[in-house]
Amino acid sequence: MSPDVEKLQAQLDNFIQIAKNNERKQINFQQYELSLLNCSDLFELLTLILEQHKEKFQLTEVTLLLHDPEYEFQRLIDSKTTPPPWRKKLLFQQNLQFINQYFTIIRKPRLSEFSLHQHQHLFLDNDTLRSVALLPLVRHNKLIGSLNLGSRKADRFQANIGTQFLQHLAAVVSACIENTRLHEHIKQVGLRDPLTGVNNRRFFDQRVEEEVKRAQRNKTPLSCLFIDLDHFKRINDNHGHQAGDAVLKQTAHILDDTIRANDVLARYGGEEFVCLLADTTGDDAKELADRIREKVANTVFQISPSVSLNITMSVGLATLDETTDVYSSSQLIHAADQAVYVAKVSGRNRVHKAN
Repeated sequence: MSPDVEKLQAQLDNFIQIAKNNERKQINFQQYELSLLNCSDLFELLTLILEQHKEKFQLTEVTLLLHDPEYEFQRLIDSKTTPPPWRKKLLFQQNLQFINQYFTIIRKPRLSEFSLHQHQHLFLDNDTLRSVALLPLVRHNKLIGSLNLGSRKADRFQANIGTQFLQHLAAVVSACIENTRLHEHIKQVGLRDPLTGVNNRRFFDQRVEEEVKRAQRNKTPLSCLFIDLDHFKRINDNHGHQAGDAVLKQTAHILDDTIRANDVLARYGGEEFVCLLADTTGDDAKELADRIREKVANTVFQISPSVSLNITMSVGLATLDETTDVYSSSQLIHAADQAVYVAKVSGRNRVHKAN
């Protein structure tokens, strides 16, 4: 075989190898794209984007920046008892201008060398990158965030190379994020009390099981407050149901403002509220319950421009820990419910702690 023929054969073999590699990449991406499109759970989707994407496409770093002015995504993520492993790779920004600075008006992917000064807010604690691709996420002609890919290889992302493929990826990710957000919103609506805006009993029944298992696993105390407004029927009878609704809304607001961010508040039914206090002893829960009771008792409830009311509440408290005979969620709720009954028959406007 002549040298010219050998050279042509080598070039042909090289082209064939490139074609095979491109075919493998195409198949790999199609599989990944189907996984994204078939995903309706936000946490599963974020795992695909922030963990599997990095592995599938051999990247050094993948982060996701989302515009979240109403803290919608953050509340969903923070509602998880255990932070997901990718939590630090998920970034939030209230200011849309911060995200806009990385893209032109036409919002195309930006491929460039890594600049610590320019990109440090997108790739936290990672100064080993050599090249990056920033993909604008756009939905209904609005920028909702950016998907950020980083590599230690300087030639992995070069300006104006492969942007069509990345544009397609950005469009798919944008649609999937919006889709799962809507799914989560629908789920949250089903777990919210429409009057007060706090969690409903269905949500509470789910969370109490999770919190009891976590408390038993970690050997930490879990306290439950069962809250019942005193003489609530009189408010409805004397002032109408709108007045009763106004009192319930204001009470829920006071409770929500007083408890900690990781506590679980729910409207249990009627004029009853329930609150789960993780990692909280009976004594600490009693102190919080008294503070809530005093705050409500000292509040003037404005139910109309000309009518205001003062109300009180009775609180039952039970704790699951090594000092009590409470071992399950049903026992915890029952003990707190019995305790609020004792508070009622003992004169109301007080906190009673179950033995």
